[in-house]
Parts: sequence; C-alpha cells; structure tokens
Amino acid sequence: MGIEWNSFFAERTKYITGSQIRQFFALTERPEVISFAGGFPGNDFFPSEDIAQTLAQLVREESQQSLQYGPTEGSYELRKLIAKKMTLEGASCEVDNLMIIDGSQQGLDFLGRILVNEEEPVLVEEPAYIGGMSAIKSYGGAACGIEMDNEGPLPEKMITRIKQLISEGKKPKVFYTVPNFQNPTGTTTSLKRRLEILKIASHYNLLIIEDNPYGPLCYEGEVPPSYFSLDTEDRVIYLGSFSKILIPGIRIGWIAASKELIEKVSMVKQTADLCSSTLGQQLACCLSRDSYIDMHTRKLTELYREKRDAMIKSMDRYFPPNIEYNKPKGGFFIWVTFPDHYPDSNKLLQLALDKNVAFVHGEGFFSNGGGKKSARFSFSQPSLEEIKKGIKILGELFYDIEGGSSLQAVGH
Repeated sequence: MGIEWNSFFAERTKYITGSQIRQFFALTERPEVISFAGGFPGNDFFPSEDIAQTLAQLVREESQQSLQYGPTEGSYELRKLIAKKMTLEGASCEVDNLMIIDGSQQGLDFLGRILVNEEEPVLVEEPAYIGGMSAIKSYGGAACGIEMDNEGPLPEKMITRIKQLISEGKKPKVFYTVPNFQNPTGTTTSLKRRLEILKIASHYNLLIIEDNPYGPLCYEGEVPPSYFSLDTEDRVIYLGSFSKILIPGIRIGWIAASKELIEKVSMVKQTADLCSSTLGQQLACCLSRDSYIDMHTRKLTELYREKRDAMIKSMDRYFPPNIEYNKPKGGFFIWVTFPDHYPDSNKLLQLALDKNVAFVHGEGFFSNGGGKKSARFSFSQPSLEEIKKGIKILGELFYDIEGGSSLQAVGH
C-alpha cells in the first residue's frame, strides 16, 4: 500500500500552485517549436568566454572567498557597488539597506513570508507578473488587481479598490508592482502616475514592493525615477537582479529597503539557504567593479531592440488589423489583444502549438478572471529569423479565423 501523501502535507501547502508558464516549457523546448513564451534572456547573448575567464581567475586567486560560505547579508563589496550604482541613479542607499538574494523571485517569496497573512489582500497590477502573484498566494494572501492603462496602474481604481476592501474589513497593506517594461504588458508607469501612487500609499499606509528586473534594458526614451528614489517615508521595498543584464544562472539579485526590513529578511534567509552563492557574488562583483556589466547592458540594449523591432514589424505585416499590440520601450514583452469574436487565447495557443509556435495566453496574469482575449509574446529568446517565421505562421492562423482570407488576398 502506497503512502497517502496529502495526509502528510502541511495545511499551508494548499495555497501553492504551479506556474502557467512553466507548464508549457516541456512543449516549447521541442526543437521544432518557435517559442515566444519564456521571458528568458537570449542564449546567444551570454558572454560565455568572458565569464569563463573571470571564474577561472576567481577560483585560482580568490578561492577562500569565492568557494566558501559567506555572510547571510551577502558580499560587503558587492553591496557597496550596488549601493553606489543605486545612489547614482537617484536613490539614497547604503550598504546596510541592501541584502543579496538568489534572484528577485526569492525576494518575493521572503517578502510574502514576512508581510502577508492568510486571507489578507495584496494589491497588484492587472494584469500582473505570475511569479509575484504566486508568492502572494503561497502564503495564503489574495491578489487584488488594479486596472492599468498605458501609463500604469490607475490611481482612481486603486483608491476605489482600497475603500472597498476597507469596507469589507480587509484593509490592504502592500502593493506589488513591476513599473518598468512590465511583465507581462511591457508598460512603463509614468512619473506622474508614480507620484500619485506614492501619495495613495502614504495616505492609506501601504508598502510598495518595486520589482525592477527590466529597467536597465531601455530601447528608447528614459526610464522614470524609481519609486525607491522618490520615496521619503521608507515604505518602498526595491528588488533588483543580475539575471537579465548578465546571466540568470548565477541566481544573484538584491533587496533594498529599510534596515528594519533587511534585518527581518536576513532572519528568514538564514532558515532558507544561509547565504547566496559566494562564487556568483564574486563574479557579479568583479564584472560590476570593472564596468563590464554596464558595457554589456548597452550591448544587450542594441541586440534586444533589434528583436523587438523585428517582432513589431512582422506583426504589422502579418497580423490582421483588428488585433491590437503595444510597442514597449524596453524589456522583453509585447501584449497582444484579440477581437471578441476570436476563440479564447488558451484555445488559440493550442491551435498555435499544432503549428509549432508558442506564446503565453493571458488568463494566468489576472488575479480574478480576465485575460481571455489577450496573450504575452516575448521576443528575447528566438532569433530574428524565428521571429519573422513564427509571426507569419500565426498571422496565417489568425486570418483563417477571420474567415479563410489568405495573406495574399489582403495584400501582404
């Protein structure tokens, strides 16, 4: 007789669910599939040789530091470099305000553990990053969506939602946001909107979790000042990462926040993994110190801009005109909205997979329904040729849905 595992699992595990995106990876890893699904950096853009040389030097010359356990808070030198970088970007930040973590996703998990009670509402953007909502839900919290436009979350909708929750005896205390080139929509919250949301946070005594993995990858214009740099009340918790601007494999990110919160996060991390990878930290430190990461980020910006432009140009050419999509100014994602007479996007995905093309349907990005006519397309991983080929295949599929019109018939 086998073990009935459900009887052994802790009660809180009922809140843990799998990621919609991860569920598609087995399909999209097939070599014949052109995938616009994963929000991963481009494999061809990893600076493998430079990293190999730096790692070899670290192991040979600094093995006592790079191969040994490190402090829970992280490398002092790396935190000092990050503090300097954030200060240059307008955010007053000291070493004691920083903690190294295993990518920003670990930070979201720690913050969920520290800040979220069971059945407690947490304000999120609508649509929102799946990983952020998963961290909230895994500790019993309830993600409560705030509608967005092309400038970010709508302040009036946020106020209405807060008042509604207060009237139900469920006052929220946290707002989670990806303000720069948001996952999944690619939207950037305007400076005006950030200032309005900070006022709302102050009035209703909310904390803001600012998740910024994509901010350095700006293809046009300028990124507005961070919530963290605009904050005067210590109510913003900032998450940064080396995953998109260097390599995700080292799993190095950071939290910047008040010293009181950093101290609590440190206690939680001690129970999770004691410390982040010292070798990864030493690598990030060496490459940051030599301005290598800044130069590499500028190179990535040019390469990803070319991919974004290729996807937009292909959509302009091959998609029916009643399909809507934005042109993000940075990051990895384009948000696509289908007409009401189309099948739901999860059905469209199945049809696309039959033709060996993948994207992510929109429903998983919404906290309480929605997204049935939307999808996230990522241009970061596929090649330029794959982008053009995959979008053309989808265009043919969408024109078939429109009534069998061929691309030639509409002048493409």
